[in-house]
Parts: sequence; structure tokens; C-alpha cells
Amino acid sequence: MMNSIQKVPTRILNAINGENLSSDTVIFYKEDQGWVYKRCDVDLIDQTLARRTNLDDDIRPLESLGPFGTRPTNVSIAILLGTDMYQTKFDQGLSELAQYDDIECVGQHAPLTPVTLQGAARDVAHIPHDATHFCWVYPPAGLTQLGDKAKKKIDKKVAKGDLSYTFLAFGGFVYFRVDGYNYTMLQANALVKADNGLTFHGPFKWRSVYTAHLDKQGRFQNVTVSSLLDSGIKYYCFINPNEKLQSSVDGYPDWTPAKNGAFIYLYESPAKSHPYDRYFTIADAPITDHIGTQVMPFSLVRRSKSLRSSLPLLQNSVTDKQSASSLPSSNADKDRFKCSICFDRTIQCILIPCKHMCACAECAQIIKETQKSRCPICRQTFTEIWNVFL
Repeated sequence: MMNSIQKVPTRILNAINGENLSSDTVIFYKEDQGWVYKRCDVDLIDQTLARRTNLDDDIRPLESLGPFGTRPTNVSIAILLGTDMYQTKFDQGLSELAQYDDIECVGQHAPLTPVTLQGAARDVAHIPHDATHFCWVYPPAGLTQLGDKAKKKIDKKVAKGDLSYTFLAFGGFVYFRVDGYNYTMLQANALVKADNGLTFHGPFKWRSVYTAHLDKQGRFQNVTVSSLLDSGIKYYCFINPNEKLQSSVDGYPDWTPAKNGAFIYLYESPAKSHPYDRYFTIADAPITDHIGTQVMPFSLVRRSKSLRSSLPLLQNSVTDKQSASSLPSSNADKDRFKCSICFDRTIQCILIPCKHMCACAECAQIIKETQKSRCPICRQTFTEIWNVFL
């Protein structure tokens, strides 16, 4: 007898579809009645699947998100009015992207919405003071089709602190001043791993009955961040502040998930829910005083399977509460401490005052001499280089 869940044969599926049953219908067998069906609570269905489905060993729930810093870029974004598409240019520092036939100068964006963050949160997020609206911009079409060789080239740009490449590789926020029907782009901000910036509440269990509302708008896009892919996440979506979602199942009210916006992460296609599907909401107050000792950039290239098993997800720092005995000792974990510039030598330096630990001694000196002492992670000017030993 098979214990794992199996696909329903096509002939049975066709008969079920002909009955127009709702997506929360459960079909089961009762000794006294035979095969019967009834509507069931969606959360109960997901809990049952979590207990009975044999999940892949590589699939892990996302336990935390952020904080993320936001950094202004030189990317130009033009919203194509009347559509959910944008257009950009691969010129100046982005000219290398033009050599890849797979990547287009167009992509998709979430609907424009008013800016809700105020005060310190707005300042930390580097939102222009005269910005009235913003939207989340997904990576350009075709980027996920690139091979590892091309992705590694982009990763090197990202590791060196190129914020324009970071923006196009992983998405970001674009801010506008809207006056009637006039849209003036003010700034495109990339998301970077950081010790301060946007913070998130969660994780919260995603309510799958609201997925179809977003999927019909094409809002779920392929994940490009390698650490999320390594954990089994396939699709993500940005929900706008105060956005009202409609249920695909009768009897569920409209739902507003987040005051300041949120990110949803799906482990399967939008048409199929997964018990690990989660969302994280943007908090009102930013973190401004947390200090870490290691903040590595995002990456497009996935680690080999042998390196994935025990690495934490989207962890930005090793805090001062951790003892020396807790530092990784295996060859796989030591790769986490490779210089983010040359990807060869071990990290040997902390840049002061930002305290980012990301470079070997040789590369730190090169950054000091050729990049005007700008940290490759946060772009802040550093005044000292402290040696560390890992």
C-alpha cells in the first residue's frame, strides 16, 4: 500500500471538474456511504498535507527575512502606462547585459501605490522626500534563463558593490512623483543585505485562497536569489501597502495583509499550495543600531547540493553573542567566509565604521586605493581596516 499522495487519474479528474467543485473540497471514503465529499477548512487541508506529504530533504521553511538596506542606483525605469510592464536601458555601466540575448530591456512591476513609510523609516529606506508613489520592480524578462557562467559574471559585479546590477538581478523599489497623469521617476533603490534598513514581521502562514487573485495579474515571478532557491522557494510576489485581496473561494472575506507591504514566498507554482508558503510584512520602524560582523551580498548562482544542507537562510550577520566555538569548521561552511571580491582567499578584514566583513587583506587594499575606500556592501566610506582571523 502506498502512503504518499498520488495524482488523480485523468478520467477521474475530468469527472470531478465537471461537477464544478470548489478548490477547498475534500473527497474521501466512508464505509457506510462510499465516496463522499465536503468543503473543508483550508488551514486543515494544509496541515494534513504537511503531515502526510514526503517533503524533499532540501526544502526548508523560511524562518526570517532581512533586515535589508536600500541603496540608490543609476538604473532608469520607465513605466509603460496602461500596462504592468516597465522599460529600462542597458547603457553605461550596464552595457555588458546587452551581450546576453536572453535578457530583455523590459520587465514586470507591481501596481503603483502611495508611499506609506514616514519619519525615520522613510529616511533609512532612502525614499526621496518628494516621492508620492512607488512600485516593486521585478528583474527583467529572461534573466532566469541565463546559464551559470553568465550569472557568475553578474555575481561578481554584485559582490563588488555594483548597485545597478544588484537592482536588475534581484529587483527593487522605484519611486515617483505623481501629479495628475504625469509620472516623474525619482529614484530606483536596490535591496542589499545590511545591518539596518527595512525590517520585517513574520513569518506568517500564507492563505492560499488569496493566491489566485494575485496570480491572475501575473504578480508571482521566479525567484532569483540563490539562497531562497536552495531552500526550495520558487516564486515570490510583493504585496502593496493596504492592498485588498479577494478570495477564490466563496465565504472568505476580502483581506488586507499588510499596512506597509509584504513579500510572499511560494514553494510550488501559484496553482498549487504548499505547507511552507509564507509571507513577511514590512515593519513601521527600522533597525538602526544592530551591528553585525558579516554581511555577504545576494547571489544568482546556487551552491552545489553538498553545500546546502546546514547553511542558514538569508542570515545577515554573526552576532557578538556567538562564541568562537560556534563558527563553521567544515570545508563546506568555510566557503561562507571566502572573500566576496576575489572569491578565492579567506575574509581577513572588517571595514570600519560600517563593520562589514567581506574582503581579504589584498582586496581590501585594492578597494581602498581604487574605489575611494567605499565598502562594497553598503557603499559607505570606511576609515580603517581591522584584521580578523577565521
